[in-house]
Amino acid sequence: MIRTDALEAGTEVETTSTAHVVEGTDVLVVGAGPAGVAAALAAARSGARTILAEASGIVGGMMTGGNAGLTNFIVHQKDPAVQEEILAQLARTPEKVRIVGGIPLEIAHRLIESDAAVGTAGTAGSYVFASPVPFRYLLLDLLEEAAVKLMLRALAVDVVLRDRRIDGVVFETKAGRVIVPADVVIDASGDGDVAARAGCPFVLGIGPDDAAARADPSKLGAMSAMGIMYRVGNVDFGRCFQFLFEHPERFRIQSLALYTLEEAWTRFQQGEMFTMVVKCRQFGLQVYNSPDPGVATLCCPCWNGNGLDNDDRVRGELAMRDLVRRQLRDIRGIPGFDRAFLLDCPDVRVRETRRVRGEYVLTVEDVLTGRDFPDAIGRGAHTVDASDVPEEIRKRPIPRDWCFHIPFRCLLPKGPRGLLMAGRCASMTHEAFGCTRTTVQCMVMGEAAGTAAALAATRRTDPHLLDINALRRALETHGVLL
Repeated sequence: MIRTDALEAGTEVETTSTAHVVEGTDVLVVGAGPAGVAAALAAARSGARTILAEASGIVGGMMTGGNAGLTNFIVHQKDPAVQEEILAQLARTPEKVRIVGGIPLEIAHRLIESDAAVGTAGTAGSYVFASPVPFRYLLLDLLEEAAVKLMLRALAVDVVLRDRRIDGVVFETKAGRVIVPADVVIDASGDGDVAARAGCPFVLGIGPDDAAARADPSKLGAMSAMGIMYRVGNVDFGRCFQFLFEHPERFRIQSLALYTLEEAWTRFQQGEMFTMVVKCRQFGLQVYNSPDPGVATLCCPCWNGNGLDNDDRVRGELAMRDLVRRQLRDIRGIPGFDRAFLLDCPDVRVRETRRVRGEYVLTVEDVLTGRDFPDAIGRGAHTVDASDVPEEIRKRPIPRDWCFHIPFRCLLPKGPRGLLMAGRCASMTHEAFGCTRTTVQCMVMGEAAGTAAALAATRRTDPHLLDINALRRALETHGVLL
């Protein structure tokens, strides 16, 4: 209850509320997106009592509620011919080109084996696209099997600090405010909500040390655009491919998978994942197939705004509504899509907000040169996908069979102890973030954070003081590829 004489816009009113302290846990993960799910599974499987808290009512985040594919499990190359060689190797000797194992690969294979996802050569390649509801149910099954306690519709609103250490997190729920005490907290909120409330330093959008700001100081504070990936039904892919073969100028190679039109057609015939860009009258739309017949995922209308500003989020929703309608009308001019209908469209999704400063800040130079680190906890191979990246970075050549490494120090925030980060709020420059924000790389960070949290909790120490070799050994034991 708030007691005040008047409420005037622009003023600040002090509020008080009572919070109920619930039973504590060894590891508390805040956010059930790709990073959070992997973190909770890793922590629980490592023997820690684990709670996974999520502000919405579903688990999986972008993977299940945002229609995003699982990206990226293999090395990358900008040359389509070389990339095709890599995909051929994936079919014959996957261990030579695969860069991600552990929980992300386990999930991908469970989806593919149950016909709930399409991959490449029966395994995980550049992308794996899944049917959202079976995917969500699989994650619930895995979390239940690991004895992870779920807190859904629980919004993290504050932290409890004691002696410069996080003692617990405050959540707003329908039943009122609750405090969950925890030995170790993992911020997998995407926006770095827990770290920010704990006083950890962070950069919002493009920071002063980022290449984009050095190239154009007016870009300081700008963030990668919000976006939506939406699904349409009643698509006749056969007719679409026939049209594209007759009008090849309407086809463009999608930049990560690098499938030519012929390769995309072959993979479609084989029941595998494919992607391409279809040039309509107004838009060039990325098209991804699905395990569900006649269903395509389209990407993606974008809108520039601040994902931490409620008014901007509302403006984004309205702008996306109009863009989705326009894009759907546009792609209906392509044979095969002429009778397509909007199957589902998630709420606007935020790519970039806070990036919390950690013990190390991963740079685009680290990423593009594939720099190794003694504390590396996983790898990625997604090209730079962020806004306002200077051309010299976008066009920079990369080595054959390229991948990069993520150091554990990027998950260790500066500030109060007892806290780890995982996912898109981890410690990266703006440009490096464009390579690490993808679903699989978020899961890679999540698995490392969850394993580290469990080790720290069981050894009664702080994650910052962990023996990195012990953590790396534990990750390798669980199938993580370092």
